[in-house]
Amino acid sequence: MSSVDNIEKAIAELNLTTRAETDKRILDDSYTALGKAMHKHQSMSDTGFWRMVLRNKFAVPAAIAAMIFLAFALFVNIRPERAINTGNIYGALSKVENIHITKYQAGQTSPDQQVWASETLGVKLLKTGLGSQTQYTLWDMKNRIKMVKLLSSNSIQTEPITQLMLTELEKSTANSTDMVPFSDRNEIPVEAQWIRIDDREASVTVAGTKAYDLNWIAKSTDSQVVLHKKWRVFAEDRSSLPKRIEWYSKAGPEDEYGFEKFVVITYPSKDEIQNIIRDIFGRQDDPGFIGTPGAYR
Repeated sequence: MSSVDNIEKAIAELNLTTRAETDKRILDDSYTALGKAMHKHQSMSDTGFWRMVLRNKFAVPAAIAAMIFLAFALFVNIRPERAINTGNIYGALSKVENIHITKYQAGQTSPDQQVWASETLGVKLLKTGLGSQTQYTLWDMKNRIKMVKLLSSNSIQTEPITQLMLTELEKSTANSTDMVPFSDRNEIPVEAQWIRIDDREASVTVAGTKAYDLNWIAKSTDSQVVLHKKWRVFAEDRSSLPKRIEWYSKAGPEDEYGFEKFVVITYPSKDEIQNIIRDIFGRQDDPGFIGTPGAYR
């Protein structure tokens, strides 16, 4: 293996990720530094090291690679790897306007439920069941209409959303434990442990993410029942948005965690959600149609 290969291997083992403009700046700085050094020592160019650099086609790339390696090493020492915490994740989710959540139980390959929600459009679409038993339920907040479509009959039922229904929907959304274990980050127990886990510890790999575990002990109101819980989240490094979330629990500290369920999350645009709703409930003659007020059904 050549010295160039050795240096490239060492750089690869650093597991660094930089943007293209950062790479270009480091390379440009390396060329500049090398040029200055060669100019400073031009009187030595006929002998020794500089003659080797000028005549050996492998030497210049090796010297540049070595300088880049040193620059990367210095960068690592000054700029440690960004660590995502629960605050980052809760904060990122609070800014999401459009989301698609697919929910699975452990051991299943077909989802229990899919949810599309758009704060921009004021809608929430739920898909449950499989095959002919598939049911779509649309909560159209702007028109205050709830619509249900059964694929088995292809019929659509509509009813106005009452204030009581709206309150119950908001309550169920706020108490949902499919995404986050606590409705607010401040509710996380102080003794809970938040750790970055090695990729080899995870059963799956989610591209573009790092995996983290939140471990805590859940107690019943009378503290008679104790359950050890684990929330594993695969979050994007730059956005802190989760792309996959897994849930585990165990009865005792010496037991192994049991895998309970997981969700897969994507972040479609409002237009993508709008098109899905149109395909299910919409009318082709109305391009702005989202939900259908009861008068039209």
